[in-house]
Amino acid sequence: MDFYLSTSIDAIDRSHIYHFLRACIFQSSFSSPVEDKLIQGCKVLDIGCGAATWLLELSTKYKNSYFYGVDIKPIYPQEIKPYNLEFIEADVTDRLSFNDDEFDFTHVEFMSFVFTSNQWDFILSELIRVTKPGGYIEVAGRRNGYVGEGPIFRKLTDASNYIHCF
Repeated sequence: MDFYLSTSIDAIDRSHIYHFLRACIFQSSFSSPVEDKLIQGCKVLDIGCGAATWLLELSTKYKNSYFYGVDIKPIYPQEIKPYNLEFIEADVTDRLSFNDDEFDFTHVEFMSFVFTSNQWDFILSELIRVTKPGGYIEVAGRRNGYVGEGPIFRKLTDASNYIHCF
């Protein structure tokens, strides 16, 4: 699979800014009810981890949990990697190299425009396969033209549009 997203320093900086902006506005870096599991210790998979901002934040905060990031391009930082974080260079449109029912929480963010419908069907089936029964799969993204935006969500979309102008 060809790599679709830019790996320039500016693009990586924008992804960091957008992550922290979203986390600040929503008061969390995830929506799934997994806080207790993360505190106690669980396994987390992030697909399309990019520069690994999300993973670095969570692996530093939740030291009892183990985090795995998968991306086709190795732009994640190896030098500052916490002990509970592992990166895997792989194409997620191929079968993931994990066992069935391995993860308590799987996460995909900002990848909605990268894959075709058929690829998404396969990727979602893989996420279901590697997520434990009772686990959570969180797919988050950004698009233009939301319906029924509230004031907080409007702040996020306005700010993200500003970030993408640079």
